[in-house]
Amino acid sequence: MSDKAKGLYRKYRVERLDGTSAQGRKHAECEYFVLDLVHDEFATKALISYAIACSEKYPKLAVDLRARVRKIAEERGGKIGFV
Repeated sequence: MSDKAKGLYRKYRVERLDGTSAQGRKHAECEYFVLDLVHDEFATKALISYAIACSEKYPKLAVDLRARVRKIAEERGGKIGFV
């Protein structure tokens, strides 16, 4: 069965580098959604949406996400005018 037919399913194991995803710690039961910024054609749109959504509470993160989208666009030879 292809990934397209599966929908949302557990595909990755994510572990926080600060150790808080260890059993009994704050982020032990968190769920994560991973984006492939190289191959996923929808990932940059998701980053832009997240940047917009978080910009008031996390302005530095929003700036960094927009910069990453710009870099991806440049690497692909295109431009994204609204980031």
